[in-house]
Amino acid sequence: MPIYEFECDKCKKQFEVVTLSLSEKPNAVCPKCKSKKTHKLVSKVGKGKYGSLRSGSSTSASAPASSGCSSCSSSNCSSCGH
Repeated sequence: MPIYEFECDKCKKQFEVVTLSLSEKPNAVCPKCKSKKTHKLVSKVGKGKYGSLRSGSSTSASAPASSGCSSCSSSNCSSCGH
C-alpha cells in the first residue's frame, strides 16, 4: 500500500494518504481545514508516521558488501536486502 505525503497550500498542514494500490489516485484533502488545494511532497525513504525502515537488518542474511543486485546498483538496498 503506497503512502503519499502532502502539504496543504492553505494551512500548511503536512499529512499522509494511504492508497490500496499504485493505480489508485490519492484523495489529498487536508484533514485540518478540508482544503483540496494540496501538493505532493518528496518523501524521505523509510520515514512515516508508522515508524522508520532500516536497510541492512541484522536479523536477515545479507550478501557481501561488494555485491549488488540486478535491480539496483547499490551494495546496500533496502528494497531487496543486499
